[in-house]
Amino acid sequence: MNSGLLFTLLSVSWMQSVAPPSAPEGGSTEATKPAVTSDATKDVDASPYPRFVEDETIKGTVKCVGSSSVGLILNAVRPGFRDAQKAIELVVESSGSAAAPKALAAGTADLAPMSRAMRPAEIEEIEKARGAKVEFVDIAVDAIAICVNRANPMTRITLKDLDRVFGRERRRGGGPAVVWGDIGVRDTEFSSKKIELYGMGSGSGSNGIVSEFVLQGGPFRTTVNEEPVASSVVQAIATDPQAIGYCSAYFEASRVRQLEVEALDGSGFVAPTEAAIRSGSYPLARSMRIYFVNDPKRPNPAAMQFMRFLVSEDGQDIIGGLGQKVLAPEQAHTQFAKLK
Repeated sequence: MNSGLLFTLLSVSWMQSVAPPSAPEGGSTEATKPAVTSDATKDVDASPYPRFVEDETIKGTVKCVGSSSVGLILNAVRPGFRDAQKAIELVVESSGSAAAPKALAAGTADLAPMSRAMRPAEIEEIEKARGAKVEFVDIAVDAIAICVNRANPMTRITLKDLDRVFGRERRRGGGPAVVWGDIGVRDTEFSSKKIELYGMGSGSGSNGIVSEFVLQGGPFRTTVNEEPVASSVVQAIATDPQAIGYCSAYFEASRVRQLEVEALDGSGFVAPTEAAIRSGSYPLARSMRIYFVNDPKRPNPAAMQFMRFLVSEDGQDIIGGLGQKVLAPEQAHTQFAKLK
């Protein structure tokens, strides 16, 4: 055999040995490739929160009446929502959690933001008036903090002493606490000083939480200085060394200390840390919640779209940016599923 022919035969044999397998009849070689499982293929930017889908066909006005604390969140979210849903107008009226059930029952509100749970009697009244079921979605987690001025040496307080300080009837027992020495402060600068009380208005969710879990349903003392918003409570305490007050744990100041509070089961004292609030071990933890009437005969797509935005990746990003404690991803998906 001549050398030229031998070289040609050897070249063909080598090319056949390294060629990829032929595709099955009517198919593609891609089908024979093994699945790629490398972490390099994962989308590192994927969010664990629900994805919001814009819908330009949805139009209308969504009126929200209720909690001032939740109202702050809704107003902060408003610009981002408006960018996504330009044909939906959002109106927020912050008049306290007590106003929310009444507005929903009267039909003067589409959504009822509240910083406390709606009471069974309130739900019953709404469902009777509207002829449909009341439902809710949680949009953030929060807590009521008990605050003192940092000049005050107190770091923790029992539920009984809180009732003695703020409660008119003192249903947990004991006499009224009027000066700091009455609740164990031995510092000579403070022990004989009068306790100055600060809190929220009677219609607020904060009042409802403190009344239910601290005062055991009893009334507040008439000497409580009622402030219109939580930030005003913090500002008042920051400038008054003799002050004690309650408001959303979201509001903090360098001259204000948030106290550890006795657990509901009396097992110890718990600070309003994020972990304690999320686990529910902090006794005054709460959800920031929006109630609505789910009437299949009279659907409200604009309101539903706004609530989807709040619990989605977009909404939770904005809420977290405010310093609020956002929902855990699994909680967000649970809330989002209610809105289908």
